[in-house]
Amino acid sequence: MNMWGRTLQFLPKDMREGLLPWVIGVMLFLCTLALACGLALGRGLERWSAGLTTNLTVQIAVLDDRERAKQTDAALTLLRATPGIVEANVLADADVVALLRPWLGEMPFDTGLPIPTLIDVKLSRPDAVSTLGLRERLIAAAPGAQLDDHQEWMSQVLDLAAVVRLLLAGIVVMVVMSTVAIVIFGCRAGLATHRESIEIMHLMGAEDATISRAFDERYMSHGLKGGLVGVLLAALTLYFVAHMAERMGQGLLTASLPTADSLIWLGLLPIVSALLTMLTARITVRRALLKLM
Repeated sequence: MNMWGRTLQFLPKDMREGLLPWVIGVMLFLCTLALACGLALGRGLERWSAGLTTNLTVQIAVLDDRERAKQTDAALTLLRATPGIVEANVLADADVVALLRPWLGEMPFDTGLPIPTLIDVKLSRPDAVSTLGLRERLIAAAPGAQLDDHQEWMSQVLDLAAVVRLLLAGIVVMVVMSTVAIVIFGCRAGLATHRESIEIMHLMGAEDATISRAFDERYMSHGLKGGLVGVLLAALTLYFVAHMAERMGQGLLTASLPTADSLIWLGLLPIVSALLTMLTARITVRRALLKLM
């Protein structure tokens, strides 16, 4: 067995002599980024939307200041007396202006534009209050009140996230298929190059398992080397992206950043890459050797 392993030199011995480990590394780099982004996006949406599912916003848009203040007091009284509501507080005008700034730009307080009153409502749990019943009671107490449970906006965000995750899953599948195709091509090229040598070794008594094992070990080595390179580059990329995003403040982007403990699975990807390339090489070589018999 060792004699045949030394005789059959189908592939380069190190990465400097062949591009296959580098190609596998690039493939695994893309695969790791797609997997990390998909998983982090799901966890980020759960963490980010958890606060919205337990929050409601009441807007009172009335032009007359006295009437707006009267309806605000009535709405606060109703909200604070409703079971399931932990607290209800009126946002300061500065906070309301800050919320409008992305759409209206810098706006001073003395512009004369009517600023609606916003009441931030916190629930004890997402299903603590029936929003439909609360909306009817609010309108009865304060006709100018509008209740926003963020569900319509959140559903659009969740639908977009589902499409993005589906695309990322498609990228992972295509990368895996491309890696398999590259390994198959490499095996067939090696078999074609050494066809005469393989036929002679068959005549000398070498078994298919012996020849196939040489491919198995070589491609497993390439898969492991390429996997380590790809995962290392992907980990560095994720680290720099996380470092840059943390300076942007809170939001969906920062909530979607992968944590250190959630990236432990990255260490398994080189092993998966090695097993995938080894199994692909084994199946390809053995099927090709059967045709040579």
